[in-house]
Amino acid sequence: MDDWTIGAPKGESDCSGEQQHSSANRTDRHRHSTPAFDETVTNVLSFDLEHWHSATLISEHITSPDDRIEESVRRVLEILDAHNVTATFFTVGEIAREYPGLIGRIADKGHEVASHGDTHTPLSDLDRRTFKAELKRSSDAIERVTGTSPEGFRAPNFSLEPTTAWAAQTLAAAGFAYDASIFPIQTPMYGVSSAPVRPYRFHPEQPFTSCDGRSGTSASLVELPAAVFHPWFRLPVAGGFYGRVLPRELLEAGIRNLNRRGAPAILYFHPWEFNPDVPTTGLPWHKRFVSFHGIDGLGEKLGTILDSFAFDTAEAAVATVEADGFRETDSHERRTQI
Repeated sequence: MDDWTIGAPKGESDCSGEQQHSSANRTDRHRHSTPAFDETVTNVLSFDLEHWHSATLISEHITSPDDRIEESVRRVLEILDAHNVTATFFTVGEIAREYPGLIGRIADKGHEVASHGDTHTPLSDLDRRTFKAELKRSSDAIERVTGTSPEGFRAPNFSLEPTTAWAAQTLAAAGFAYDASIFPIQTPMYGVSSAPVRPYRFHPEQPFTSCDGRSGTSASLVELPAAVFHPWFRLPVAGGFYGRVLPRELLEAGIRNLNRRGAPAILYFHPWEFNPDVPTTGLPWHKRFVSFHGIDGLGEKLGTILDSFAFDTAEAAVATVEADGFRETDSHERRTQI
């Protein structure tokens, strides 16, 4: 186990436990198209699909929002079609109920539709009972439209943290195969700075600790952490604000840094980040900067990245973790590739 896979906090148990579930029946249909992580790594492209005005940072300032969701999603689908890429849309349940045709079009194009909760409420504002209800409403809404229950979940605002670690047990009990809620760096808004930086298996009672390579493990979930540049230099390169503000060359360097160690980069964006027509007036300048700066050029930036690297859905990456694991580089490679 190396700096890429080690989890926190240290000194915990060996990941053994009795609580587990099988997700094999939910991922077998994707195994045939999953690339091996030997020479070419396939990264994960995802979009968090909620109303632009429900973003945690700005929601309190929006009183009369314009609805831009169909226009924003159309722009994203055009980019994906142009580059022949499939992606995962972590979708809020209320969006699936309000726009079943839109979610149906996403699924019909071969994209994965996963859960982003039901009302875009961070885990810190929920408890076990209300989170369980959110998951069920979200899953039911998505399955009603797509015919398939979602395999994956991403918490709004990356809010799976030590104070909300209980949510992993609720996910496992609900039958989810993977989570994508951990940002392995501490920011002013979210993050777990000592979590592994590459996809890993974990036991529901220890979501920030990798069980990969441990004997006697009963890990039942896979975590897909948002991409950072390196475990020793955890600069976010995952997308969102960082994707809009950081130079494309730096984002690409971070992706290459992960890929040459056999790890996929997990990227995320929001459809409204590709729509310059989303109104930004009436917001404090710093929140307007964090939420909207760089929108005008993001489509072109993402298109160039899609031309340079391979991308697929989150569930395809999970199938690879479960079937093959990730290629580990030896200690010499790790020292020389930093």
